[in-house]
Amino acid sequence: IPTASTIPSKAPIPKPDISETDVKAGAPKLCSDYPVWEFPVKWTRAGIHRVQVTAGGLSCEANPIRVHATDPILRRYWGDLHAGQSEIGCGAGSLDHHYAYARDVAALQFASQQANDHYITRALWDHVRAVTPRYQEDGSFLAYLGCEWSPYTEDGGDRNVIYMTDEPRMRRSDRFFLEHEPNPEPDLNRAPEFLDAVRSEDVLLNLHVGGRPTNLEWHAPEIEPLFEVHSTHATSEWFLFDAIRRGYKVGVTAGTDGVMGRPGACGSGRRVTRNVRNGLTAVTATALTQRAVADGFFSRNCYGTSGARILLDVTIDDQPMGRAVTVQDAVKLCVNVEGTAGIERVDFFRDTELLESRVLSTPDRERYRILFGGAKEEGTAAAQRQTWDGSLCAQGSVVLDIEPIAFQCPLNTVSASGDTVKWEIATAGNDMGFTFRLENATNGIEIQTPVCSFACSSEDLVSGLTVAAGGVERRVEIGPAPSLETSPSASAEFVDGAPLSGEHAYWVRVIQTDRHRAWSSPIYITA
Repeated sequence: IPTASTIPSKAPIPKPDISETDVKAGAPKLCSDYPVWEFPVKWTRAGIHRVQVTAGGLSCEANPIRVHATDPILRRYWGDLHAGQSEIGCGAGSLDHHYAYARDVAALQFASQQANDHYITRALWDHVRAVTPRYQEDGSFLAYLGCEWSPYTEDGGDRNVIYMTDEPRMRRSDRFFLEHEPNPEPDLNRAPEFLDAVRSEDVLLNLHVGGRPTNLEWHAPEIEPLFEVHSTHATSEWFLFDAIRRGYKVGVTAGTDGVMGRPGACGSGRRVTRNVRNGLTAVTATALTQRAVADGFFSRNCYGTSGARILLDVTIDDQPMGRAVTVQDAVKLCVNVEGTAGIERVDFFRDTELLESRVLSTPDRERYRILFGGAKEEGTAAAQRQTWDGSLCAQGSVVLDIEPIAFQCPLNTVSASGDTVKWEIATAGNDMGFTFRLENATNGIEIQTPVCSFACSSEDLVSGLTVAAGGVERRVEIGPAPSLETSPSASAEFVDGAPLSGEHAYWVRVIQTDRHRAWSSPIYITA
């Protein structure tokens, strides 16, 4: 713990300036507990807006904001049902800090506390029940009462439990403590008895890959509509594919599942227990109330991102994500996306089959890009982590202008000297890498990693090369970098002229040039 003399004096927080043609900003207010400025704003024109902000010599562009001329029936809300743990569990910071940080710093509109149940005594549960409602304010911020049922995977695996009303009982999987007064509620150690006990209760469950990945052999669809594709553990698309392959109706979410006291705005630290930055979930609902937002989740009208607030709309016959639709002939999948960076690609899926990968960016013939991606194996954060530390040699050329892409933590590094590039990179279902220029690309390059090593010709650099490397979608991609002028706005359509008989899930994955992703919940089509 630092002494008072070692803590630097509090530096003044520069007041930001907002610039945007169609916005009128009022007087800003500095948050009392965090270095966050709040601006009341009004727009003079409907449409998509991206506010430019400058402060202290720095500048940035805000996430896209859609402004409506009249009140829409459904609004989009951002939040995290799996916002992580605090002192009530194995995390940092108080429960008050947990909710205040999610609301004031991460600017979420809903969040939950998800401590593992085996850490929670009756007294701690009463504390969670007392603190959570203090942060609940309909129309402003939703604080959901919750905990994580946490047996080993073979017994059912982690499941986020969101309580829609106050719940004095604790239905634990186990307990790592002794209580002076034993809890009258017996522990429910395995999924069958747990799901039987709660399937008729007023709860919402989110299934995910955490310390004990959910075992999808057991599933109660009436209370388990949500499947998490990304958190600080990893980008776990294999988990989503597994659920779809089993024929489950899937509502896609992404979250934090952090232990660092930064729900909704959390990184991987130095990869001790986590790998990547947190994800976020968008849900559409009639109002920002606990019941209306939960209805949005039960209807699966939601999607997850790797943390960027990407506006994604997917429809079939004007029906949104989560719906079940019957068609007589072709299936027309319509996508509209407003990103936080250029939209590089939209992938169209039917169930787990990639029907088309639509590239929307144009190549920059002056720059090249190398990406490392995928996971070592399915499972926990440690199991998924794949180290790619290695080097690139461009014999007869000089490597120039290295620019990192999607680095996740201070352990990710890249440096160039003459004809050689060296890097320290690790992925867990995500991808990352760097762009560069070559003074002379005639002789191609050679890549060395602990996973795979290979040569890439000058022709490969121009046309693009993907080297599969086993594991879970483990790969190295090399080719022209996407143009910096790639638009953050995109519309795309895909027509399946020969839909398969029976019910099938149609959904999309969006990938930006900065490698942020968004995953839609499927629309279920019966042909």
